[in-house]
Amino acid sequence: MSKFRFSPRTVSIGLALAALLMAAFALAVTAQDPANDEAGYLPDQITEVEEVELLPGEGGSTEAVFYKRYSADVFVPDLDYTTYGRSSGGCIYQTSGLGSTYHTLQLPDGATITYLRVYFYDNDPNDNAMAFLYAYDSTGGATLVASANSSGTPGWGSAGSGVFSHAVDNMDETLALRLYYQAGTSIDLQICAVRVQYTYTLSRSSLPLILNEFNP
Repeated sequence: MSKFRFSPRTVSIGLALAALLMAAFALAVTAQDPANDEAGYLPDQITEVEEVELLPGEGGSTEAVFYKRYSADVFVPDLDYTTYGRSSGGCIYQTSGLGSTYHTLQLPDGATITYLRVYFYDNDPNDNAMAFLYAYDSTGGATLVASANSSGTPGWGSAGSGVFSHAVDNMDETLALRLYYQAGTSIDLQICAVRVQYTYTLSRSSLPLILNEFNP
């Protein structure tokens, strides 16, 4: 039966190898610690960005307020014999005849319209700048949803309809805005813009549109 003998030289070599192994292990652990090399640290896994949180409400949705605004110069006259002039900043005034101009209002189904505002210049003591919101049922019927108009001679200003609530139903109705100058036929009565306020419930499907700066 063989016997193992450990000489002082063998023991020294063994201890040296053990020390080298422990040092190598310590270096490996240190290299994996991001706190020791923050600039060069890369995570093992890239997780999904969570900074954008648009859905704080229960059920994964929340209601937000939006606006649609149209300058008066994009509205279409309803009568050929009525003529209009254009001022600065998209403002329009009637020069002859007696008619109205119209513009369709496109909003997402299920939105709730809550306010109508008209922007104007009114220095006409007899006539006012008027804006109307209508809902058409496609069978000849029309419902006045809201209206806003100037009064007296306030000069440059705006007027609101007051708060109301109208649910958008794109299946059964069409929405349109109407501008009316009454009998005013000079630059003393101008309509510049109309703004509609509405609320809409955002869902997870809305996130790509919002990130692309799309207004529902």
